Amino acid sequence: MPWVLTARNTDALRDQAARLRAFVASDTAVDIVDVGYSLITTRPGFEERAVVIAADRQEFLDSLDALAHGEVPANTVRGTAEPGGQTAPSRPPADDAASDPPQSLASLAETYVRGGEVDWHTAFAGTNATQVRLPTYAFQHQRYWLDTPRHTTDGAGRTRQGVRSTVDSGRYRVAWRLVAEASSGPPSGRWLVVTPADRAEHPWVRAVTRALTGCGVRVLPVEVPYAAVDRKSMAERLTDVRDRAGALDDEPVAGLLSFLSLEEASHPDDTAVAWGMAANLALVQALGDVGISAPLWCVTCGAVSIGPSDPVTNPLQALIWGMGGVVAAECPERWGGLIDLPGDVRDQALPRLISALAGANAECEFAVRDSGLFVRRLVHAPLGETETAREWRSKGTVLITGSPGAIGGHVARWLAGNGAEHLLFTSPLGRQAPGAAELEGELTALGAEVTFVACDVADRAQLAKALAVVPDGHPLTAVVHTAEVLDDAPVDSLTLDQVGRVSRVKVGGARNLHHATRELDLSAFVLFSSITGVCGMPGQGNYAPGNAFLDALARHRKADGLPATSIAWGHWDGAGIADPDVSDVGGQPHRHATPAMAPEPALTALGQALEHDETHLVIAEADWAAVSQARPRYALLDDLPDVQRLFTAADGGPGGVPGQRPSELVQRLAGMSEPEQRRTLLRIVRKLAAAVQGHRSPDSINPERGFRDQGFDSLIAVEFRNRLNTETGLLSPMTIAFDYPSPVALADQLRRELLPQQQTTVTTVLSEIDKLESVLSAASLNVSERAATASRLQELLARWRDSAHEPSAAGVVSELASATDQELIEFIGNEFGID
Repeated sequence: MPWVLTARNTDALRDQAARLRAFVASDTAVDIVDVGYSLITTRPGFEERAVVIAADRQEFLDSLDALAHGEVPANTVRGTAEPGGQTAPSRPPADDAASDPPQSLASLAETYVRGGEVDWHTAFAGTNATQVRLPTYAFQHQRYWLDTPRHTTDGAGRTRQGVRSTVDSGRYRVAWRLVAEASSGPPSGRWLVVTPADRAEHPWVRAVTRALTGCGVRVLPVEVPYAAVDRKSMAERLTDVRDRAGALDDEPVAGLLSFLSLEEASHPDDTAVAWGMAANLALVQALGDVGISAPLWCVTCGAVSIGPSDPVTNPLQALIWGMGGVVAAECPERWGGLIDLPGDVRDQALPRLISALAGANAECEFAVRDSGLFVRRLVHAPLGETETAREWRSKGTVLITGSPGAIGGHVARWLAGNGAEHLLFTSPLGRQAPGAAELEGELTALGAEVTFVACDVADRAQLAKALAVVPDGHPLTAVVHTAEVLDDAPVDSLTLDQVGRVSRVKVGGARNLHHATRELDLSAFVLFSSITGVCGMPGQGNYAPGNAFLDALARHRKADGLPATSIAWGHWDGAGIADPDVSDVGGQPHRHATPAMAPEPALTALGQALEHDETHLVIAEADWAAVSQARPRYALLDDLPDVQRLFTAADGGPGGVPGQRPSELVQRLAGMSEPEQRRTLLRIVRKLAAAVQGHRSPDSINPERGFRDQGFDSLIAVEFRNRLNTETGLLSPMTIAFDYPSPVALADQLRRELLPQQQTTVTTVLSEIDKLESVLSAASLNVSERAATASRLQELLARWRDSAHEPSAAGVVSELASATDQELIEFIGNEFGID
């Protein structure tokens, strides 16, 4: 029979073989048929593959031992799956025919390791095989099983240590750093202060307007009516205010300050959408429509917490904290940042807010408090040997929202294995949801009762009915909210329908669960959030806001003495994280340098968070240097070691800008000939285009074909623009990849922008003359050739002297600058017919 092993890389495959061998060797009661069946039914298929075909336990153990040491035994087929099955398997020749595996299974194995589709269930037909719990495996990446000795025979201890080490490596939290107020002076020029029409007299609006005016800023109020919050109406309002101001003078808008988040009512056309969220989205879009490129700062009150004594009072306003990071990545020319204010106006807070608006550094996320001005950071937070705060065990009834075939299923198995007596699933399809029947069988086998209820968690009445089925004997003790839908697009193209569809489940469901259970004696209220709610990944402007709300809701509940744990996850491996009928435009974790996590260590992290009574954590495996390079400078990431090393490598020092310094690039280009400039810029364009698409070499990018024809979509275009801006120092639009017909055309445009109206100086002319002199001195010319050369040079000099136009100097350089020594000699020969 076959045992199928897969992993993301070779080291991971060897480690999996070692763990599986230790597991089987340590428990002789484990049926080898059940192990084989479990491998094909509970594990996803990755690129590195091996199929062991054996007849008894010892043969399997010997084969796994060989694989763990990097060898491929004769009864094993080994290979790397690639699209189209181009990689041949590595299977050594057997010493004799008796050692070959059965040919039918070997043929299947050959197909599988090449990447072909194989139905392994046929190999277990009639065996009555059942699933067994296999040893867990860590995040699949190159630092596999951190800090754990290889090939140990202590399978259980090794697994626990490996999972703990791996979880610690991907454990982060948000911290707030006290910073000095800027000394560069207040903002200046003309600013638009945008408010809900019925909040124009809000104490903070009046106080901030007075403070700005007192600094010499010319404030233009923009009041947005409740019923006119669409993109078109917002653009018309901005245009009207700008045109009325322009009738007085031509001063451009220097900045915008939005208080729109202060309005927490629902949108008039979609009650699932917060008015403030929709208004800020329309404002961002309208700024692009009317051509205002001034920085937009969005204000909230009590949306974030800088510490345990600083409660979140208005979690709904945190929606803009999720969207803001995405806008910063996609539309940096329109973005200033976020500022959270205390609930009441404080005199000492106003200078700090003005300091934040001055924009003296790269900071873009502030909290103004009585104790000072704080900036947001993401920091590594390993658990180490920290003592647990409590011993948490699941018991009674646990309510799980979301599809049982997605993350909810993984959580349910974990809860059942940890003592949950009754699991109550709520999803729109109830028992008809994909995977429900199979999951029910697994959970029942683990000793748990299971109930599936068809319920829209965003509907309070339906949720109340679902809670009514909780049996008296097993009272509700915990809630796990995993339900969500995905419907993303770049911020510039998001619609109200899209926002409503996502917000209804993520935000509306969480709010309903909060209100419906706040009087119950719960031991856990778990919210499955996402890293994009913290970091604002490009392309996820519709997904990030709801996740930021979940994080804020957890802090709000904890401040009220209620249990709450929100975990901002990276991408989970295996089954999809959302309902299967929802398109996932933005859910491409590898593009964001956040590879998938295996469910087992992720669940270990969840258990640790509950035992340590954590309110908010980020659990993700990420290449933070790559995340930083894929977007404009984001100070949130500055305290992460990978990003700090990136700054140092770029010779920018702490707080420098990753990538090529623009001045250095321009200086380097200025010392090149025009053809060299074009070649250099084309190399940069092709390098970045290859990087955002995951290609290994810039040669994979055709310099003459359009970017769209080479696989670019809107999300790739955003990341490409961000990397290009970092490399060149320019502020190119999001559509830069689609605005020019080819990489060659884009490189030419970059040259025009980086070297506008490049002037030919006397130094450049004399340098080229020196070059020509050197060539002439080295040339072996006879008398007639020398005379012809002298005549040509005299003609050139005469034309230059007679010309009355400045570009003639450039003409001399143009003829000389692009030539190598050999080309100059050939030019002279061709010009005068010299062989």
